[in-house]
Amino acid sequence: MKRFVIVFSNEPSEPAPWIARACESAKVTYLDNDPITTEIAKNPEAQKQLLSNIPPGENTALSPHYKAALEKVAGKEQRIGLYSNSWLLYLGQAEGCVLDFSGLEAQRKQGLAGGMKQQDVDDYFNKYSKQMEERARKYLPQERILVLPTAESDAKKAELAADFIRKLA
Repeated sequence: MKRFVIVFSNEPSEPAPWIARACESAKVTYLDNDPITTEIAKNPEAQKQLLSNIPPGENTALSPHYKAALEKVAGKEQRIGLYSNSWLLYLGQAEGCVLDFSGLEAQRKQGLAGGMKQQDVDDYFNKYSKQMEERARKYLPQERILVLPTAESDAKKAELAADFIRKLA
């Protein structure tokens, strides 16, 4: 079944609360990863792949297992939101991707507070934000990727993301 899928990421943090609000506003059902992970864990072949030395977010062999688990969990929902840009790898496509580097920004601040050098924390932020954007661009054209300003409030991020999703629909 062809679905309208929006992928969100503010990794390495847990999903931000604004994601569910953005989905609700844009009439997209946000699916938590936990039930999908539970489904995958029931599959012996998926378990073998998960125990390999390849990290899950980089292991294309897991794609069919994630797709099957998603189908089971999503049921009849046609418009869904998923968390983690690893979904772009697993699905091979999506309608759009919303990136928020606030998680990386929080790590940058934590590093500075812990005594790390400004250049080191800036290099870390730049490296991983670039990796997230490159993964999104690998699967989507630039106009289907929204990078949220890290300094915005959660309410504003939800609003910007919902507007972006509505334009894609």
